[in-house]
Amino acid sequence: MEANPSMTATTNRPLRFGIIGCGALGVVHARRLTELPAVSVTAVSDPDTAAMGRTAAALPANAQPPAQFADYRELLQHPDLDAICINSPNPWHVEQLLASLERGLDVLCEKPLTMVPAEVDQVVEATRKSGKTVAIAYQSRYRRDSRILRRALQSGKWGRVTSVNVFSCEDWITPNVGTWRHDPARCPGGFFADANGHQLDLLFWMTGLHATSLRATIEKRGTPVPMVTWGEARLASSGAQTAHAEHPDGIPFTFLFVGDAKHWGEDISIQTEGADFHMRGTKLLWSDGKGPMGPFPESESDPADQEDTPDTAFVTALRGGTPVASPPHTVWPVLTFTLAALESAETGNPVRPQIPPI
Repeated sequence: MEANPSMTATTNRPLRFGIIGCGALGVVHARRLTELPAVSVTAVSDPDTAAMGRTAAALPANAQPPAQFADYRELLQHPDLDAICINSPNPWHVEQLLASLERGLDVLCEKPLTMVPAEVDQVVEATRKSGKTVAIAYQSRYRRDSRILRRALQSGKWGRVTSVNVFSCEDWITPNVGTWRHDPARCPGGFFADANGHQLDLLFWMTGLHATSLRATIEKRGTPVPMVTWGEARLASSGAQTAHAEHPDGIPFTFLFVGDAKHWGEDISIQTEGADFHMRGTKLLWSDGKGPMGPFPESESDPADQEDTPDTAFVTALRGGTPVASPPHTVWPVLTFTLAALESAETGNPVRPQIPPI
């Protein structure tokens, strides 16, 4: 793989990270970040001492051991920090993000940012005032297949989107029993709100659509939190309540998210006026009706060697390269859909989500 010009031009600036939240994702981000040139993790924070030890052990063998703090507020006082990576349980994201901005630090934050719309406004305004870079870790935006399909859908070459189906599954029970992810107070939306934001964000980002109405059903499957969610919705383009003359109520969208499966799987099917597209995992297939479904042609693909993780993209942006693809305001379509689906499942009635203010 050839080096990204935006990276090679600016790799001289060392970056020192603090990791807040040292669970599985804390380890993942610590490894990703320290694989990049001139990036180090100088401090970690978690109430669990063993978790901090696991994150420290994930750093390169020749790395200076990071300072460890049970309280993230003590970590933020550490003098050797340029940026923060937040991986704590979801309800603490906003508090920790705002505190990091107050300390003058850039922030990479795991999703979901919040389940409270007013807190999104807080973060967007605080980010604007600070002049700092804040990115939400919607990692699917940085996949090459996602960028290719987004470019194809938004080019106009294949016409309007006419229907959508999204399916994802994984075992979200076995690894999470006894953790905060099965705690309704800390993860009220369960599998749906915590994990399926990836597929929803990918859909809304690639198509530029948002939901205008939806009906959802949720089952907990013997756990304390939502575990299986399915339903139907109507989609429209931004600024419009109808997206196509043949769909006066909006583009049909069906969805099924299964958290008690035995394997991980992801399928996104999008039909347009001129072609069908299907993402299975990270494999992009298509057909324009002239032949069976097959790999999307390289001649239509994005040849650019761009960042493939939110960590790489975040570091690139801090060094003056391409701005991040997932700043705080981009959480709106997923948040409004998630809240409406949870309301619909609770009341048994269809719900019209708030139109994302973007």
